[in-house]
Amino acid sequence: MTALRCDATLTLTDVNNFQLRLRAFLDEYDVLYQGDDTRTVIELPGGEAHFANIRVGLHMEARAEARDGLETLRGIIEYYVSQFAGENALPLHWHGDVVAAPTFANFREMRVARIEDLSPSIRRLTLAGENLARFDHPEEWHVRLHFPPEGIDRPQWPRPTAEGGTQWPPEDQRAEIRYYTIRRLDVASGEIEIDFLLHDAPGPGGDFARRARPGDVCGMAGPYGRGVADASHYLLAGDETAIPAIARLLETLPAHARVEAWLEVESPVDEVELPISDHCRVSWRHRCRGHAPSEQLASAVVKAMPAVRDDLFVWFAGEADVSQRLRKRLKQEFGLQKGQHLVTGYWKR
Repeated sequence: MTALRCDATLTLTDVNNFQLRLRAFLDEYDVLYQGDDTRTVIELPGGEAHFANIRVGLHMEARAEARDGLETLRGIIEYYVSQFAGENALPLHWHGDVVAAPTFANFREMRVARIEDLSPSIRRLTLAGENLARFDHPEEWHVRLHFPPEGIDRPQWPRPTAEGGTQWPPEDQRAEIRYYTIRRLDVASGEIEIDFLLHDAPGPGGDFARRARPGDVCGMAGPYGRGVADASHYLLAGDETAIPAIARLLETLPAHARVEAWLEVESPVDEVELPISDHCRVSWRHRCRGHAPSEQLASAVVKAMPAVRDDLFVWFAGEADVSQRLRKRLKQEFGLQKGQHLVTGYWKR
């Protein structure tokens, strides 16, 4: 039974357009929802997000079993509002089970404990923190890492306000936020492993990893993500950004399943050792001229599509435009249903 709830109202002149765009987005990414032309109910980990047309615009409600779930749902609702009503529609003013707090319930401050280079392009950081049990989830493998500006010894972190919004630190002290995959987690020791790609022109995460020293601080929130469905045949493909997730899949997919995987890196020296069982077949591809990143991976998946696809699951992560085209082909050309594929754009060219 849902124990907590909060709601907010947004004045909109074209609320029907908001609902159409919201449902189109949910359909494209195969997010399950219920409803009709005037309301949308999305079932998410930890609770439900409700969007209903009212006379003055849009009424939104978050329902969850615990505070962290309610905070996560509010964030998801506000993301959809920013996408389909514009940034000027924020912040929303929430009413109900809303409390101010020093940090969000799903947030932890982490410190760099160890550093290991897996290849010239991938560096593993072991991060240490307290009370990490919430991140030990069978399907939600992703976290949002908060990277504070260089030179700040005591970072400030975002915190929930009494209106259900987010109180951000001053601009010059605000952390950059990026999504990463948990490679390994040890709840007992309070340690988590994250693999970082060291780009030639690194973003906030790669830059943090490149200059990391034991004791350096970052923030971590989550977990997030969607798992894979049970199947007898899996096709997995991804570039360097997806190696941690594919490595976990190779470790955890059932031994009775047939698993084929393709990974794209810049050159042979960028290949890393992976946990490959007898039921898995892994192929490395090197980036080649004349092909956009991830294109040869999508081609490999399409070429490997079996004639009978009733018990097939496709997992793909790479460049966003390539991912979007592959997702459409899987649904329109090959007839894969919701729950048979998870195709994600991890980055945009």
